[in-house]
Amino acid sequence: PVAGGPDGVDLADLRAGVRRARAEGLRPRGCYVMPDFANPSGVSMDTAQRRRLLELAAEEDLLLIEDNPYGLFPADGTDRRPTLKALDTARRVVYLGSFAKTVLPGARVGYVVADQRVGEADGTVVPFADHLAKIKSMVTVNTSPISQAVIGGALLAHDCSLVAANVRERAAYARNLRHLVDGLARRFPAGGPVSWTVPAGGFFVVVSVPFAVDDALLHRSAREYGVLWTPMAHFYDAGTPVDALRLSVSAVTPESIDLGLDRLAALVTDTMAAGVTPECQGSGTVRVS
Repeated sequence: PVAGGPDGVDLADLRAGVRRARAEGLRPRGCYVMPDFANPSGVSMDTAQRRRLLELAAEEDLLLIEDNPYGLFPADGTDRRPTLKALDTARRVVYLGSFAKTVLPGARVGYVVADQRVGEADGTVVPFADHLAKIKSMVTVNTSPISQAVIGGALLAHDCSLVAANVRERAAYARNLRHLVDGLARRFPAGGPVSWTVPAGGFFVVVSVPFAVDDALLHRSAREYGVLWTPMAHFYDAGTPVDALRLSVSAVTPESIDLGLDRLAALVTDTMAAGVTPECQGSGTVRVS
C-alpha cells in the first residue's frame, strides 16, 4: 500500500515504499494508479503531478498500471486531462480501459494498451500485449463474441469515438454528481460535524461523519433506513473502522438521490443523537487509486 492525498499518489511515500521493499529483498515492478476521479476518493491528479509520477517511475524502474474507467466523465466546465499513457514517452505505462461505464456494464468487456517490448525464449521481441492476450485466453477461454459485437456496434455507430458515444452519459453523471453535492449541503450545515468531498467528475463522494463507520452500521442502515453505501474502511489496509463512507451516483435518478440522502441524513442524525463514540478514528494507508 502507498499513501494518497488530495493530489493523488504520495510520491515520497511511493519512492520510500519501493526502496524499503528492495531493502527487504523484494522486487517491486509496478504501481497501480487511477489518476482520474479515483475510486473511492474521487481525487484526480493534475498534469504536473502526472509528469512527476512518470519521472519517478523511470528513476525507480517501475511500470505504472493506469486504470481509467472514469476519465471520460469530468463534471460541468471541467476539461479532460491527458492520461498518463498520453504523456508516456518511455513505455512506462500499461493502460487499462473499460467499456462497463461507457457502453454496457453487463458486456464485461475491457481493453489494455501494453506496447512494452518483451523478449521471448527464442530471442524474438514481441509486444507485452501479446503475452497478456495469451494469459487472458487461458484464464477466461476468451470473451463472449456477442458482448464484443455489442461494444463494436456502439463504437461503429459513433465513428469509434468513446467521447462521442458518451455525450448523454457525461451529462447525466455530471447532473447526478452536482445533485448529490447540493443535496448534502441542504441536509448538513456548513462547518458542522459532517463534511464531504466535491470531486471534479466521476461518480464518488466521500462523506466524513463524527463516528466510526463499519459493516454493522451498514447493516443497520440497510435494515432500518433502507439506504446502502460503502464504508471507507473497505478501501484501507488496517481493517479498522473509519469515520467516513462512500456514496456512488452512477446509475440513479435525481429522485433516487434525494430519497437516499433523506434516509442517510436520518441515519446520521439518529446515530449522533444516540451519542455514539467512535471506538477508533480511522487511520492507515489508503490503497493507491
